[in-house]
Amino acid sequence: MLWLIGLDDTDVLGGRGTGRLARGLAAALAERGLRPRGVTRHQLLVHPDIPYTSHNSANCVAAEGEVADPLALFRWVCEFVAADCPEGSDPGACLARRQCVPSAVIAFGQRAQREVLSPGEAEDAAAEGRCLLAGLGGTCAGVIGALAAVGLRAGGNDGRFLDLGDIRNLQGIVSVQRLLDSGIDIVYNNQGAEPRPQERVETLGWVRPRLLGGRSVLLVERSDAHGVEWVVADRRHGGPKRTTDAAADEG
Repeated sequence: MLWLIGLDDTDVLGGRGTGRLARGLAAALAERGLRPRGVTRHQLLVHPDIPYTSHNSANCVAAEGEVADPLALFRWVCEFVAADCPEGSDPGACLARRQCVPSAVIAFGQRAQREVLSPGEAEDAAAEGRCLLAGLGGTCAGVIGALAAVGLRAGGNDGRFLDLGDIRNLQGIVSVQRLLDSGIDIVYNNQGAEPRPQERVETLGWVRPRLLGGRSVLLVERSDAHGVEWVVADRRHGGPKRTTDAAADEG
């Protein structure tokens, strides 16, 4: 069974980001016997009517394994998250089994990227979708992003991986095969050329695959400047292929 845990609004400006908390939660889940399947970051709507810390993104932790008592797991998750949230944050957490996430929750996640939503709407959608959802402090507005993160991760076509296998240890030039061995499903060039396992990729010290088609996909482009065949297309510090949220703080 694959379990999805959504988190949002766990931080305050200048403090530790939600991404770092999500990675810590993934490590703690591994200690409890579950197998982490990556942490994804999902960009939500940035709007004057929406309070957020820096970029209004939410995170989803995926973990695989048998869970006899989902409610007990969710209580533990809430305790773990609440213990790490500073005063002034408005955290929310959500737990759902991936195979049971309905289209209504996926649609809620997509709406959160283009509409201003309320905690009440999140609670209604969670109840309809049988997702466990809780506000953990402050205004509890984080329930919106927490549920949205679960929906977007379940949808399989949004966000990027902040953590997956050992991608955060990849630096400099590595082979395509090394990228695949790190936990990435596909190394892809959208211009039709298929990178071969022995070819080299300049990572620029930042490997963050996208979630596409339910898989982790690292986009690369031909390189003329780095002495290698390929360079990562999504880059943290600018460049022609910069993602819209590539400079965001991920913890």
